[in-house]
Amino acid sequence: MTPRINCGVRVAILSIGDELTTGQTREGNAAWLAGQLAARAVTTVEMRVVPDKRTAIAGAIRELASRCDVLLATGGLGPTADDLTRQGLAAVLAPGQSLATDTEALATLEGHWRRRSERMPPANAIQAQYPPGARLLPNPRGTAPGIAGSIGYCRVYIMPGPPREMRKMFRDHVLPDLNNDPAVVRLTELVHEFGLGESAAEERLGDITDRDRRPRVGITHSDATVTARIQAQGTTQQAATQVEQVRGRIVELWAPYAFGIHEVTLADATLGLLRERGRTLATAESCTGGLLGKLAVDVAGASDCYVGGWVPYSDRLKATCLGVDPALIAEHGAVSTQTANAMAIGALDASGADEGLAVTGIAGPGGGTARTKVGTVFIGLARRHDDTVEVAARQFLFPGDRAGVRDRAAMSALQVLRFALLGTDATLLWEVLPRDDGG
Repeated sequence: MTPRINCGVRVAILSIGDELTTGQTREGNAAWLAGQLAARAVTTVEMRVVPDKRTAIAGAIRELASRCDVLLATGGLGPTADDLTRQGLAAVLAPGQSLATDTEALATLEGHWRRRSERMPPANAIQAQYPPGARLLPNPRGTAPGIAGSIGYCRVYIMPGPPREMRKMFRDHVLPDLNNDPAVVRLTELVHEFGLGESAAEERLGDITDRDRRPRVGITHSDATVTARIQAQGTTQQAATQVEQVRGRIVELWAPYAFGIHEVTLADATLGLLRERGRTLATAESCTGGLLGKLAVDVAGASDCYVGGWVPYSDRLKATCLGVDPALIAEHGAVSTQTANAMAIGALDASGADEGLAVTGIAGPGGGTARTKVGTVFIGLARRHDDTVEVAARQFLFPGDRAGVRDRAAMSALQVLRFALLGTDATLLWEVLPRDDGG
């Protein structure tokens, strides 16, 4: 039976030598190694060839090690001036430090020459040297020991270029090392926030997102939702512990904007809070055209906390369906704090719900004025507490096209409600704050 390596391991193969990049020698080591890995259900994710140049070797090792779990490299371990692989590895693994000497390996080299009744050339002594933090791999078929070490989570194995030497070293020393790996796993966790903005979100995380940190954390954004992607590697317990610690720290730093982990949406989180608190929601939407209600009913089991909503797009329906006073609209406009509050109260009264969430605005591309620009949206929230009702509206100016304004308005409305259910508050991205003069 073929020995099996953890099939989740990502392997890169690096071939080193001027003779390869100039076409003087056909590269065959990488194909053989990839075949050995494929026979064990392990996929090689990248193959690369670089010349005998220290900076090129170091750059390739650094980049591949940052993306893979195992890096297999061949070539450049000889005693001549153009054999620079160990120096390239040292520049990444132990920058600024001198190469260490393995006295046993040096003695083996000297014995090799003695058996030939020759004196070992001084240049060959470098073949017994290695970067601090690494170790040598025996090479019974040649004079160049291999080198093994780790860069972050990536295990690196440097083997000699001659195929006869490389293949035995791989079978005898590299493959058993991989087979004995203690169930290495890679875990990925996502933390989502809305309303903070990508730059501000990354700034809050500080050095958590540094490329050299482990576990690695990257920032992405989609449709105004910012996501921190945590990637941890190790044994199952090690990786899970790393993820849990960093996830908790990110949620803390992004509070109160962080709303969900992995596949949890903002609607999931908000409706979850409604259920926990035993409250119900009704919606009233103008410019979002029912999108807010759609986000709510996309959540499985929404009927236990979402009672329904209205889409009073015209002023007449705002009056007939929600009881909004036409005189109020005539005085303040359909897109105003007053109308948003009246719509929220109307939804509350007509539905008997505990929370009334209303959205009114100008999604564009037309309809804007010098006073009320395209993208202006008011979100009103009316809340029932025993026999009293409190209501407040917030103003936003969303960028983007019609679809973008509507999406951001609906998501912002959910976040406004979520903040209220949490008993907290914070300024949201694109929110227009009242001026000190009350204007």
